[in-house]
Amino acid sequence: MISEKVEKLLREFSEKEEEEHVSTYNKVAMTAKEEGYADVETMLCAFAEEEEKIAQTARAVADTLKVKELLKEFAEKEEEEHVSTYNKVAMTAKEEGYSDVEAMLCAFAEEEEKIAETAKRVAA
Repeated sequence: MISEKVEKLLREFSEKEEEEHVSTYNKVAMTAKEEGYADVETMLCAFAEEEEKIAQTARAVADTLKVKELLKEFAEKEEEEHVSTYNKVAMTAKEEGYSDVEAMLCAFAEEEEKIAETAKRVAA
């Protein structure tokens, strides 16, 4: 799905951001410090902090996408497994004359459907 691709890209971006930019700024900052350029060191350390924030934001967005994808999958399984199972067993109970069991199982199916709908709304 698209969100999986975007999540993967964001995670890769985050890793590269830390590996390349953050570490590079920090290495150059340490060199500047060793050579006595405290002002350059401060500036580069500030750049490294900003790059780290960018990487953290990318990871946070990727995590959000992952949660949304998991919720979508949960909603699908909830409908496929729980709702359909309760409804099938309810129909069997109805055929066998157990209207009280049928009503109870239909109520369970309705609740499971509400859970699935809530998960879909949160994921959207």
